[in-house]
Amino acid sequence: MSTHASNSGSPNDEIDLGQLFALIKKGFLGVFKFFLRFFVYVRNNIVWLAVLGIVGAALGFGLNKISTRKLKTEVIVSPNLESKKYLYDAVNELNGKIKAKDTTFFAFLGLGENDFDELEVQVDPVNSKSEKDLETEIKYLEALQPFQNSPALTEIIENLLIDQNPFEQRVTFLYRDPASGPQIAQKLMDYINSNEYYNRLVQTYNSNDLSRLKKNDSILRQLDAIIESYTAQIGNSKEASEGQLVLAEGEPLDIPQLFTLKNTLITQSEFRRVDLEQRTGPFSIVNFGKSQPVKIPLFGKSIVLIPLILIGIYILIDIVKYLNKKSRELLPE
Repeated sequence: MSTHASNSGSPNDEIDLGQLFALIKKGFLGVFKFFLRFFVYVRNNIVWLAVLGIVGAALGFGLNKISTRKLKTEVIVSPNLESKKYLYDAVNELNGKIKAKDTTFFAFLGLGENDFDELEVQVDPVNSKSEKDLETEIKYLEALQPFQNSPALTEIIENLLIDQNPFEQRVTFLYRDPASGPQIAQKLMDYINSNEYYNRLVQTYNSNDLSRLKKNDSILRQLDAIIESYTAQIGNSKEASEGQLVLAEGEPLDIPQLFTLKNTLITQSEFRRVDLEQRTGPFSIVNFGKSQPVKIPLFGKSIVLIPLILIGIYILIDIVKYLNKKSRELLPE
């Protein structure tokens, strides 16, 4: 019985497979016929299509020549004192002033009415990540779930969060005039960096660092004096062989701890001097770029877009004519 049932099912399977292959063959033939018809259409209309392409390219080339290209200046800044949010607010304020054509505000900055014509300011992180990168990091964190009790996991998550919020920002100034554009960018950047509140904080931080540097230098001088004073005792003191010196009052002095303290103070002073050098305002300007043209995507260029539009209109007219002809054949009046 089971053998008969198995044999009776095989012809149906063969019929189903035959129908499937027939449908696939029919689909391929349909696609081939479509491309063949398209080839015939292009061959029959090659003259018109070529003329429209040449005329469109000429028009696009002419428009690119007579129209002024947009330029940009990119400024890389490093926010100080948690002032990144203020940077985005300041850029939004400037764009609002530009949109409202606030001549009083721009006159205060020393700019004329024509200086902010077609001007635009943008800000974005220097190292922004794509959606694909974010998805990869999410999968990476999911893979770390079995190790959630590991002490190293906290450090990994902290590094990812720091990487997600890049510190350095790119401020882009878009303009038309190559002569006045960079000067406008400089004045607007000076305005953004002139916030009174953050400048007062900068002065306070710098004053504290200078005071701390003076104290560190004083302590370092004292440590050097102590080390020089007791250097002579190293060969004669019994405690020196154990890594200690004995003060006049008999209290031991730990030499390794003394050098550790000195190195720590030196490191702190080095970092504070770097901070003082960088912290001159709410933002430290890492790089103030030169004027450069804005890159336009291929399909945003007139020399490509206009020929495509003309050829598309021509093909659309032929499609409408074809549909109109077929509709009269199927539905005669």
